[in-house]
Amino acid sequence: MSIIDIEEEVVSEVDINLQFDANGLRLSVYIDSCEIHEHVDYDDMAYMMVQDVDKYPPQLLRCIRKGLTCMLNIIEEAEEENEE
Repeated sequence: MSIIDIEEEVVSEVDINLQFDANGLRLSVYIDSCEIHEHVDYDDMAYMMVQDVDKYPPQLLRCIRKGLTCMLNIIEEAEEENEE
């Protein structure tokens, strides 16, 4: 139990930007005027996922693989259409 209780409501503006680029996945988080950013390339991302069996069990990895395969098919179709 504390002697003094203070309750403050803090209001901040948060903007989260997550995007794929030519090298991998880039995350930027803006909290008010502060930016926090991180980048991971595709190979490292895959190795981290297959090594963390608790977070990414085989069943989940299969679902992710299927989703990424679907994404790849859509991108390939769009590229083919743009080449015509």
